[in-house]
Formats: sequence, structure tokens, C-alpha cells
Amino acid sequence: KDGRFGRISFGEMRALVGLRCTFLASLLAAGRGAGLPDTQLGTFGPEYLGGAEYFFEDPGEETGTPLLFHRNEENMTCSNAPKDVPFLKQIRGVNVGGWLVLEPWITPSLFYQFLGADERYHEKTPAHVGMDTFTFCKVLGPVEGQKQLQRHWNTWVTERDIRELYMANIDSLRVPVGDWMWRPYGPYIGCADGALEHLDRLLALAAKYQMKVLLDLHALEGSQNGLDNSGLTWNVDWSKKGEAANPELEWVGEGGALDTGTEFSHWSVRSAEWMGKYNMKKNVYTELYWYRLDETLDVVRKIADMYATNAAVMGVQPVNEPWQNTPIGPLQRFYWEGFKIIKRRAPGWKWFMHDSFRLNSGLWHHFMRGCPGIYLDTHIYTAWNRPDAPEAFYGNACGQKHTIAEYEDQIMPVVVGEWSLATDNCAMWLNGFNDNLPGFPMVQCDLVPCPEPYMGREQPGAPPPRWFNQRGPMSTTGTSTPAFGMCPIDKSWPNDTEVMTALGHKKLNAWTYGHGWFFWNFKTELEPKWDYLKSVANGWLPKDAQGNHKEVYEACNKENTGHIACVARSDASRDTILDAVDWACEHADPPIPACSDPVRKITEASSIFNTSWHHQRLMGGTCDFNGAAELADMDKITPVVLSLNTTAEQLHPEMPEEFVGEKPLLLARHIQHKLKGYPQTALMSFVCVATVLAVGLVVSGARRVGGAWRRARAGEYVEQGTVEQELRDRLYRVEELALD
Repeated sequence: KDGRFGRISFGEMRALVGLRCTFLASLLAAGRGAGLPDTQLGTFGPEYLGGAEYFFEDPGEETGTPLLFHRNEENMTCSNAPKDVPFLKQIRGVNVGGWLVLEPWITPSLFYQFLGADERYHEKTPAHVGMDTFTFCKVLGPVEGQKQLQRHWNTWVTERDIRELYMANIDSLRVPVGDWMWRPYGPYIGCADGALEHLDRLLALAAKYQMKVLLDLHALEGSQNGLDNSGLTWNVDWSKKGEAANPELEWVGEGGALDTGTEFSHWSVRSAEWMGKYNMKKNVYTELYWYRLDETLDVVRKIADMYATNAAVMGVQPVNEPWQNTPIGPLQRFYWEGFKIIKRRAPGWKWFMHDSFRLNSGLWHHFMRGCPGIYLDTHIYTAWNRPDAPEAFYGNACGQKHTIAEYEDQIMPVVVGEWSLATDNCAMWLNGFNDNLPGFPMVQCDLVPCPEPYMGREQPGAPPPRWFNQRGPMSTTGTSTPAFGMCPIDKSWPNDTEVMTALGHKKLNAWTYGHGWFFWNFKTELEPKWDYLKSVANGWLPKDAQGNHKEVYEACNKENTGHIACVARSDASRDTILDAVDWACEHADPPIPACSDPVRKITEASSIFNTSWHHQRLMGGTCDFNGAAELADMDKITPVVLSLNTTAEQLHPEMPEEFVGEKPLLLARHIQHKLKGYPQTALMSFVCVATVLAVGLVVSGARRVGGAWRRARAGEYVEQGTVEQELRDRLYRVEELALD
């Protein structure tokens, strides 16, 4: 229309109009929840497991694509699901944050205009301060808000940015979006109009540069975590300067703020009310808002209806960072219902679920087991760690591989959806506009001149004048703000380039044990350690995100204390494993010696998987092999060993009883050969001894028999046959002990 996107043919226009009409029709056929009342009263803590009665009445259930798997509604698991393609490629991506969902610390030039509001408006300050997308639109109104957002949307993400990411070999973009883009409400009406057109512009650029896009519902009505990144900072209590806010007061102002005051408190009264009414005294929810889940799931449906045929979209994340006090039962039911909505419309899309800051809690074991195309999203930062020596940050980074590998093994594929190189909390407004966590920052921050506004000098209040000291309104718990034209940023190490490069390589090394990563953020106005493009330009991160970098592969050699290996799955069928071995051997580069021997291809399947994975993981390969393999800590389990026995009895690889709840390990080939010469009584004695040993292991909670591969170190190239030889030696010792 205006020439920005070039000429368009009548046929293309007709197709676009048809697509929009289909989308508008989907808006009229809204889905809704059922099984529970809109609002449920009670006491609901973080470990509340209820909500099984809830389900989403999807209008596409009858007309959409039939689900390509069997589903168990009661325990939220799947069976007979098609597997992902072998050697699913890792994600090497970045977040496009601070764009469609505002965060003051990423783009402070948008928010300088609110500094000094307490001087101008006194007790009416709360009505004139924007801290997030909601209050930005509420304070500025639909006309001025729309004007400033359009200028911001046009300049914060440009084709030049996407081209630079393409040159760095980034393959994926995680794009935070707000639910108001599909169901406008409150101050977003008018103010945020046009956001979908800019999202379409980004999708077109992603397609042009061969990138995939994850649509991340980062901001939801009511706020899922109380932070500005949810669209609304919740709660904010205002008071007159010098008078402490009263935490006993209930929220009375729109947008989570008391009506009057010149300074505020947030962290002491923070809560999240997307899922329900939170009681801060008892630290539990007293009401559950099932209607809110309905509304969010309907947004998920609209997204799928709109973009199911867009080749640039890889999938959806239905909520970002629901806080740790979110009742886990309703959250998991929400994930389950949303998963079915997506799979009816876009079976090939991926479904990302944030761990609610509870990755190590055990709450995710068995959840959605067997379901195709699912990922657990975890966010791993060192910015909130206590100050320490570089070695402590190195050890922390390398140690993350154990958690990632464990969850890859026991639960589902893991993606590190957010991470950065920051080692302190100095980034201005990182913890909120003119706010800070109590006690932060814990180091003396660096100062740099506040930059010129990226959208042009017409932006009000930017940059902050050099003749002003710190300006309010201020938080009562901490300060982070510009002064005399200088802005605080992360503290530099004495040998900053060396530390940042080492830390970046070690983090990348750890992330290779999962299914990929998204760096936060693609760029920032101020902070190079939160800026992927600047980190690459500074040499802290590799210039080629897909490259096989030896310095990354060997980055954690010093810190390694255990051995993570890619081994055959205990629950995979024999045929699945052997098919995957054939595939691994066919695609091995360099060739794997065991692949040339038909016998070794059977008995050394785990070794073949592990060697292939080590060769491929830094180029994006995963330990998947079409569901035949998994990552495991070899100090904790004994790897699967296939027998040469091809009788119908051996449908599955053998594992110790305490690991899979089946028969004890009896069919390792060396044990089997020796047993042939013993009488039946000896065989029965062996079975009894092995069974008793297995039961003993169950009682003691042990998860290993031989602990093979203990001495091998993750991150190093493993000599072919070394680990397998140790396994053979240990099996001989187990066998001889049992026979004795």
C-alpha cells in the first residue's frame, strides 16, 4: 500500500484477504473452558495438584487435524506418538525482547520521560508514571502511546538486525508477545494497535533469512509473575515521601498501584494474579481464575489459526515465567489443554513450557511423557548470583550440564530459553523502573554516558539531561537510575575480555547437553553482556553460532567432575535401537570403528550413540536418535547392553530391575555364554542371586550396578572402545561374583 513492502499482485492480495477473513472467522468461534466454575474458592499453594476436571472446549476439535497420538486425559501423557526426525538439530537462537512487550531496562529511552514525575505531579504521581507496557499505554493514552510505540516498533527491530543475526548463523528467534495483540483490553485498546502488522513484518524477515520463530506469550492479563516483563508490574504501593507504604492496604488503583504518593514499593508486595487472587499474608491463592486460563488458551487458538501455515513459525510458548507460587496442578492442566489446541491445527509445531522456576522440584517427572514436539524451557542466569571469583561462575556454568542431562534423560527435551553473560545486577532498571531488589546491586557498578535515543531525538526526555542528579519517583527498597547524564551498567572484571570469553564458552558447552538455547537479548541500548550482537562483536561469543569450536568443546574440561554420555534408552524397543544405530553409522563422520562389525553394532549400541553424539553435538546434534537414545550420568546408572539373542523374549534391551522395574540384568552376552556350560541348578542359583541383588538395590535406592564409564570425562573426545571395554570388565566381575 505505501511502498514499504514492494508491489503485490491481485492474487497475492486476494490470498492475504482470505487469510485475514479466516482469522476473523476464528475470532467469532471462540473456545471456552469447562468442567470447573469460572472462579474457584479455596486454598491453593504452589504444590496444589487439583484441576483435573478442567478442559478447554475447542471449536476446532471436530474440524481440526485429528491428533496423531493416543492421549491419557487423566494423567496427561501420550502414547503411539510419531517420533521427531533423528538427530533433531539444536536451537541456536536469540530473544527479541523489549519490542512488542516493553521492558524499561532494555530500551530506557522509552521511559526517561517519566523521570521527575514526582516533582511535577506530587501526590498524583502514580497516574503519570509508566513502568511497563500496561502503564505506558495508560499514562500516555491511545494517541500519544500509539505514536511512540509505532516509532519504537519501526526502529528497535530492523532488517539490519536480522541480517546481522543471520551472519552470526543464528537460526531461531524467540519473540515475546502480549495477549492484548489478539484480545485488546484496557489501555492497550488503541495504544497497541498495529503490533500484529509488525509481527508479520518480522516473520517475513525471518523467512527471508531462513530463521524459525517461536511465538512466546510473554505477557498475560493480570500478570503471571508480577514483573514488568509480564506487561504489568504487580503490585505497586505508593506512599508520600518519607512515609513507608502500608503492606496491609489492599490494591485500590488500576494497574496495581495505590492512588496517591511520591515514592513506591514493589518487591515487598509483589504478587501475580493471572491465575487467581493471591493472599500475600498466607502466601497462597485463595481464588483460582479458570476463566483467565480460558482466555489465554483462546489466544493460543487464535495464534494457531492465524499462523498454522506460516513456514517461519516453529511453535508457541503459552506463558513465560509463571512465578514459583503458581499452583502446579492448574498450570500443568493449562499446558496440556494448550498442547492439544496446537496439535489439532499445526501438528509440526513445537510446544514450549516454562518450568515455573522449579526445574529441580520433581514436579515435571512423567508429565506429558510420550507426547511429541514438547520442550521444557528453563532460564539460567548468573546475574543474581552473589559476587565471587570468576572460577565460581565457571563452575556454576559447567555444572548446569548435569541438571540438563538429567532432565533430558528422565523428563523431556530441555531448551535454555534465556541466558546472558551478566555476573551482577548492575544493569539499570533490571529489577524495575527506578527500582531494585533489597541489597542490590552487590558490587560497585560501572557508569557510561546514557546513549542517544535509538528512535531519534523527537523521543521525549531522552537522553536524560546531564545537569540533573537522580530523579524520582524512587523505590523504597533500592535505587537504579541515571544521574548527571550517566547510566549504570555491569561492572567490568579487571581482565573482562578473558573472563567473558571463558564464561561464554563454558555456558555454551553446558547448553550442548540439551536441545539448544536462546540468548537474552538480541540487543540492548546499554548492556553489552545482555546483548548478543555486541557479545559477538567483542569476541566473547563465537562469530558462528553453528560452528564446531574446539574452545567450546573443551571449555569445561577443568570443571568436569562426572561423565555424561549418550546411551540407548531403557524403554526403547530393540528394533528402534538397531534402526537408530544403522542411521548413526550411515551418517558418521568420521566413521565409527564399531559400525564395520555387525556384532559390535548390536552389543555396542550405546558406544556408537555416544561417539556419534560427541562428533555432532557442537554442530547442533542432539542425543535423540529418533527416540532410541538419551543422556545419562554414568556415575548413576548402568548403560543398556543388547544381547545377541534375537528370540521373541528380548523385545527390549536389558536393564537392572531397580531401574526399569523388569527382570534383573541377565542377557549381557558374556554372562550368557558362560551360563551355557552350567547345569540348570546353577542357572537357577544365578537367577536367585541376581534377583536378591536387584531387590536390595531397590531398597537402598541405588541406580547403578557397575557404574561403567566413571572415569571418562564429559567434554573430551572419547576413544572408541575405551568405555565399552570398561563396561565389559565390570560385567565380567558382576557375572563371576554371581556365579561364585
